Amino acid sequence: MKPSTNVGTELLFENDVVRVWSLELAPGEQSPFHRHDLDYVYAYVTPSKLAYMGEPGRVERVHEYGDGYVRFTSVGDGIQHQIRNVSDTVHRQVLVELKGSHGQAPTTDNGRLTELESNQ
Repeated sequence: MKPSTNVGTELLFENDVVRVWSLELAPGEQSPFHRHDLDYVYAYVTPSKLAYMGEPGRVERVHEYGDGYVRFTSVGDGIQHQIRNVSDTVHRQVLVELKGSHGQAPTTDNGRLTELESNQ
C-alpha cells in the first residue's frame, strides 16, 4: 500500500515556511496510512485515546492523551503510520509541517499521555 502524503483531513494554510493541517477522527475512525517527509509539531485540542499503527491496520500501541498534548517530531528519512480513534468522542488536532532544514532537534513531547497497551 502506497502511503498518502496528506497528513490531515483539511489543509488550513500553506506558505513557503509551513503547512498547517487539521485532523478530525470520529470514534472508531482511522486516518489514511500516510507518510511524513517534513519535521512537524502537532497539538491535540481534545482529550484523546488513539491506537498507533506503523503498518496499515496493525496496532502497535494505544495511548491516552490529555487536552493540549503537544509533540515535535523529527522525521529523518521519513515516517509512515496511521492512527485510529479508539475513544467514544471525536479526536481533533492541528499539525504544522516545517518546510526546509531546521537543524537537529530531538523528537519530544510535553508529557500529557498515558500508555495503555503495547504489542512490543
